[in-house]
Amino acid sequence: MTKDESRPAKARSLRQFITFAAIGVANTAVYYAVYTSTNHWIPYLAAHVLGWSVSITGSFLLNSYITCRTRPTWRAFVRYPLSGAVNVVGSGVLLYLAVSLLGMNKNIAAIAAGVIVTPVSFLLARWAIDTGATAAARNEVKEGA
Repeated sequence: MTKDESRPAKARSLRQFITFAAIGVANTAVYYAVYTSTNHWIPYLAAHVLGWSVSITGSFLLNSYITCRTRPTWRAFVRYPLSGAVNVVGSGVLLYLAVSLLGMNKNIAAIAAGVIVTPVSFLLARWAIDTGATAAARNEVKEGA
């Protein structure tokens, strides 16, 4: 691949990353809205799970349609939470290290950790969506043949 051929791919990846980040901000707001509006009627941990479930489903659908511009599949939906799990674990480890070892302010460290792991989360989310869509397309071709 020449330098000129790689430019469209880089521009596409940058557009996808920016879209992924914006959807992440929106889904954080959705999570918080669901959590705060339901924890008055159900136990707070149940509200947390409900908020996470609603936001991860919305994130998957928006990132499938808008970020990756593909039709969502069940296979991709099952893989998609992996990106969120890596985000939570990775940012948790970085947060712990920043506060415990580096003495950073815990609020600043939380933001920094989240920013640092976002590219990895993006790559995993795109992998989950794209490979799920690719597998579904292969199955459609086999069934149609």
